[in-house]
Amino acid sequence: MNYEESIDYILNIPKFGVKSGLDNIKTLLNLLNNPEKDLKIIHVAGTNGKGSVCTMLSYILCENGYKTGLFTSPHLIKFNERFKINNIDIEDEELTNIFSLVKEKIDYMVNGGYNHPTFFEVAVAIAFLYYKKENVDYVILETGLGGRLDSTNIISSPIVSVITPIGYDHTHILGNTLEEIAGEKAGIIKEGCETVLYYDNEKVFEVIKTECDKKKSKLYSYDKYEYKILNKNKKTIDFSINNKYYKYDRIFINTIANYQILNASIALTVIEVIKNKGIIITDKSILTGLKNFKWPGRMEYLTNNIIIDGAHNTLGIRMFVKDINNLVGNQEINILFGSLKDKPYDEMIRELKKCNNINKVFLTEINSDRTAKLNLLADECNKAGFTDVNVFTNVDNAIDCVNKLSLQGNMFCCIGSLYLVGYIKDRLTYIKQKEE
Repeated sequence: MNYEESIDYILNIPKFGVKSGLDNIKTLLNLLNNPEKDLKIIHVAGTNGKGSVCTMLSYILCENGYKTGLFTSPHLIKFNERFKINNIDIEDEELTNIFSLVKEKIDYMVNGGYNHPTFFEVAVAIAFLYYKKENVDYVILETGLGGRLDSTNIISSPIVSVITPIGYDHTHILGNTLEEIAGEKAGIIKEGCETVLYYDNEKVFEVIKTECDKKKSKLYSYDKYEYKILNKNKKTIDFSINNKYYKYDRIFINTIANYQILNASIALTVIEVIKNKGIIITDKSILTGLKNFKWPGRMEYLTNNIIIDGAHNTLGIRMFVKDINNLVGNQEINILFGSLKDKPYDEMIRELKKCNNINKVFLTEINSDRTAKLNLLADECNKAGFTDVNVFTNVDNAIDCVNKLSLQGNMFCCIGSLYLVGYIKDRLTYIKQKEE
């Protein structure tokens, strides 16, 4: 297979295929000689912020001179984005070569009567094989969904397990209560390995603490941290921050999102833990790493009047609303919204209504068989009290309209799904290149 054929094959594996716990990924990795067993891994789960925390850690470790693998999901535009070394995407040729080795074992499994590995199991296998081949010093590994039965949870002894804020998402799989969801996330906690937790709910804390006690995992947890914004513009934030594990008088991050300060607080706690394990991390590399940190699709200005944000659950929308109110003040904004049908789009829309600045809401469907249908989104907008709701059956037409109105001075925020955000980013880049 060439690159295009490989990607077409991978992307057409069902996202939620037949899965039997960790048996399939275990079989696949056994056939690949268990590359994960030779990797030093920081394992990160949570509902919100885990991708940002992973990327911050990667930038800091790279700044220290460590060859660092970074595995995150989903991708915004290109599948290669999921696999990085030193924050650079895997090359097409390398991905093709790695997948050919995985595909050989997939064929062996299928011919032997095993279930075909799921989309995410294949991605995890590619990641482990790639990072082993390249002999990276450390891997920052983000879970896909949950923790306990997540394919990344095949690892046995991470450097540290990290759990970011927990909220309601994938409830049809993870459970309907925060305690149930926390229980699934707690599955990444391993015997004798340290755990870092930020929590804003005591019930979540109790679930994680109980599992840490059971596994003899030292828990570094906190629910309070202090920060002060020293300077902020449309590109960056300067702030001081401290919690019970550290204190920094001035940190600079390349973002406009206040919620990234919370994610930075988690990453900095992880850094303190791994420093205590003898991994050398200098203060200079911490500051420079966070200054260089980039995580596309999170409160990102695509143009002067178009912001994209990948918030795709209730907690994410809540954080977006808080940040956008702080960012634009009394300025009127418009929303382009789309969602997957298995997300709590009704709650997300109600959270959006708490932003008093919203003028118009544009609704569209995502290019996915999992998209939430327009009539359902429109009904929820009407229930929430939005009075100016515009429906676009074609996502390209919606983006073209947003782009046109933004050039006339209208502010737009595009939100609701990382799939939508990635498509908008790609589409607007194409439009800009065409105009040039």
